[in-house]
Amino acid sequence: MAESEDKSATAATSKTTENAAQTGAPVVESPTIKDCVVVAEDSKPNREIIVQNLKKLGFDVLIFDNGKKAWDEVSKTDKPVVAIFSDIMMPEMDGMEFLKHIRASEKYKSIPFVFVTAVMQRELIIEAKKLGTSGYLLKPITSSTLQVKLKELFPNRKLALS
Repeated sequence: MAESEDKSATAATSKTTENAAQTGAPVVESPTIKDCVVVAEDSKPNREIIVQNLKKLGFDVLIFDNGKKAWDEVSKTDKPVVAIFSDIMMPEMDGMEFLKHIRASEKYKSIPFVFVTAVMQRELIIEAKKLGTSGYLLKPITSSTLQVKLKELFPNRKLALS
């Protein structure tokens, strides 16, 4: 999937370069590396809503069904991760443990980490705040609530909101 996106981007850049050469316009190449958002969510329907909306907004998305898989991959990726959306209750490694790993990482300690959850237990919310969560989205998630949160996280970023 990522490979086909790379080929499309290369083809588009080649066409842009070719068209610019014919018209004498300056060549402006589009970036090949997109900002990346991590999604760790064990519920497939919720995961699909989040991923679909993030892709519509132009983000590259790393998708995982639990915190362990997410942390294992994020800790070694070279992609420019700009935010994380995570469920709290997941198998293998829950969202709280995933958040602890992120906040302990020099590379990722300051990026936005948003919980997408149905959990409303006061103790968990207090613990998440102490660990440095950037916010919450309550399930069921909608496109509009996700877009509002993204505008809040990236106020200076132009998002292609529909």
